[in-house]
Amino acid sequence: MLWIALHCPALSLDWIERRFPAALIPAMAVTARKGNQSYIQQANKPAQERGIAAHQTLASAMALFPGLVVVEQDPNEEMKALQEAVYAALRFTPNIILQDSGLMGEVSASLKLFGGLKKLCQLLNRAVTAQGLQICTGVAPTARGAWLLARSAQPRTVVNGTAARFRLLLDSLPVNLLESAQPHLEVIRGIGCKALADLRRLPRSGLARRFGPDLLAELDCAYGDSPDPRKWFAAPETFQQKFRLLAQVENVELLWVPVQRLIEQMCGWLASRHAAALAFSFVLHHEFSLRQPHKSTPIDIRLSEQSGDSRHLMLLLRERLERAKLAAPVCELELIADEIAAGANANLELFPSAQSETTSLNRFIEKLSARLGPQAITGLKAVPDHRPECSQRFEPLETEAAGRGKTRRTKEKDRISRHEIIPAELPRPAWLIETPLELKLQRHQPVYGSPLKLLAGPERIEAGWWDDALIARDYFIAENALGQLLWIYREYDPIKKDKEGEDKESKDKKDGDKGNKDASWYLQGLFG
Repeated sequence: MLWIALHCPALSLDWIERRFPAALIPAMAVTARKGNQSYIQQANKPAQERGIAAHQTLASAMALFPGLVVVEQDPNEEMKALQEAVYAALRFTPNIILQDSGLMGEVSASLKLFGGLKKLCQLLNRAVTAQGLQICTGVAPTARGAWLLARSAQPRTVVNGTAARFRLLLDSLPVNLLESAQPHLEVIRGIGCKALADLRRLPRSGLARRFGPDLLAELDCAYGDSPDPRKWFAAPETFQQKFRLLAQVENVELLWVPVQRLIEQMCGWLASRHAAALAFSFVLHHEFSLRQPHKSTPIDIRLSEQSGDSRHLMLLLRERLERAKLAAPVCELELIADEIAAGANANLELFPSAQSETTSLNRFIEKLSARLGPQAITGLKAVPDHRPECSQRFEPLETEAAGRGKTRRTKEKDRISRHEIIPAELPRPAWLIETPLELKLQRHQPVYGSPLKLLAGPERIEAGWWDDALIARDYFIAENALGQLLWIYREYDPIKKDKEGEDKESKDKKDGDKGNKDASWYLQGLFG
């Protein structure tokens, strides 16, 4: 096994500092109470520049800088910040443990996938620091050993070598890193034990008798001499994350960093479930304002191709946010994974395939839709109507992948639209004329450049009685002197047809080019 531990030494300060846009971070400090007195526990860089330092009393700090923002330590908020970092880290390993001031991941199964230990450490560090947390990294064959190395903050914490080298590195660590040694530090130092090696040289029975069995157990787990069972972090079944801002934001540009953090968290959650997003919602929650009666602004995004790529999802959301107008200051962000699907791992290709080219086209359509709006990108869709001018319409373009995210009812409706249209008796032309063109007659024969020769037909279409747009036509395929194939029709009176009976109708169909010679002819389509 191989463990990477990430310790957050400034977690008490990081959780609150990350809730401010970078340009609006004030001088602030975290306080802790000792008896009746409050002391500065940690101060950020702007506060340190004004003379604020750890262990000062709150009164002294406020005297130095009255504008100091003071926040009490909040373990609940610290744990929430760590959980958000865990979401981002789930992209690299599903085996993650949450600690009080950091997290650990078992990464032996992820080394090959991410290009080795060094590359994996860089990716994991980058993912967690992008969540606004400062970290120290430790790598070791044991979970507790990696955690001790991370807390030591030594420059060399990555172990590449034998078990003997690992033990030598642990031996040099100070005793105060052991949690079970905290109540006994003065006694342990009094007997001359400064490093872990000093403790290990003492008789085990005497060590357990004086300091309890927990100290020995922690040492054994750190060195790998005894098992150290852990409980993995369990990601929830659904993803719905909120991010509260501590400054009112009126400029979209100041939202990019927290938005990116939420996207990274969602992608980590998707990776832990071996899934990809089909649709997600982003909600801007506003402070109450007379200018903005609605308390939130939702942005719904449906993907044309399922994706768990944080860069692609961020690009789509960024395009939509740039077109959004903030009618009131934003105080909270919310991201919801509405629809997900099982996602297959992408395979690297030597040459472009049809699937990769389709994916590229789908993503290009997504970018255009996000930038211009879904109504600006349209395509033809078949409609279950026998009237040629009503058999298709332009609708917002939807690729095949987007259709996989539809509900069962919508899919059933589309299935009826596609498959329950009765096939035409004759071929249909590639181009339809928007307004049918009335043709001249020459010796009772339609003319388009030259007299037309009827090649096939008639195909009778009678429809539209349900919406007061009744048509009753006999369609023919015709050819002119240039060899062009045309789709023409002539109208008939359906009421007259009913009166004359079926025999007359059969005769007209059989001798369609001779019956009703004075009827008007129209050109409606051209064959390619």
